[in-house]
Amino acid sequence: MKSIEFESAQNVKIEYELASVGQRTAAALIDVFAFAIYFIICGMVIGFSGFFQADLGSFLFVQLLIVKLPWIFYNPVIEYLTQGQSLGKYILGIRVVTLSGERPGLREVFTRWMFKGDFIWISADIFVLAWGAIGLMGIVYAGTSERRQRMGDVMANTIVIKNKSSVHYTLKDVLSIKNQENYTPEYPEAIRFTDEDMLLIKNTIQRVRANPNPATKKFAIELADESARLLGLPQTPEKRMKFLQTLLQDYVVLTR
Repeated sequence: MKSIEFESAQNVKIEYELASVGQRTAAALIDVFAFAIYFIICGMVIGFSGFFQADLGSFLFVQLLIVKLPWIFYNPVIEYLTQGQSLGKYILGIRVVTLSGERPGLREVFTRWMFKGDFIWISADIFVLAWGAIGLMGIVYAGTSERRQRMGDVMANTIVIKNKSSVHYTLKDVLSIKNQENYTPEYPEAIRFTDEDMLLIKNTIQRVRANPNPATKKFAIELADESARLLGLPQTPEKRMKFLQTLLQDYVVLTR
């Protein structure tokens, strides 16, 4: 499972799973299917009106205005208005975000669009083969990319993630920690901290347990040192992980 980590406004690190190539492809196919239905409806309405019997120039104009332009600009417009989701992405629960976890802006959505090749549809229909080739190249590129990005994502500094974070902690989650009867807090000053601070501490403890690599251990050490400083301790307890766990338990007891 590939994932990416963002930092919230409260300095809480939240991890999101990257959308798979299969999910992205399925979302694109849903969009194509939805527009196929739209094309059929438009063709039936325009055909019944007898407009196509006028002349070739009028037919091409209507085809461009009613059929092609909506499809060409569908992705950048809808992803900008809905904060990174097309119909297909919405159904599959994925969305486009920037590398910092923010909603994509006009620059990002139109950069992605330029490398998607939808503008090819404004030309002769035979160039649809080139559009298909661009789509296939995007699938291959995303499949080999570390962050599952196609070329448009790389140029726009965007990624596609699942909506729900794979590591998400709430206050209820913190309060579910087992309490001890007649528990005496070791660090009464823990009351100074906030719920967000405790979520960060619990998140860090969980992350060190699940993935004890040098980076997570270093962050845990720095977090323990900073917590000790905020508590006014002369030095950080030697067993830093136990210190963080005790601090978290003290906070739960003191705030219940």
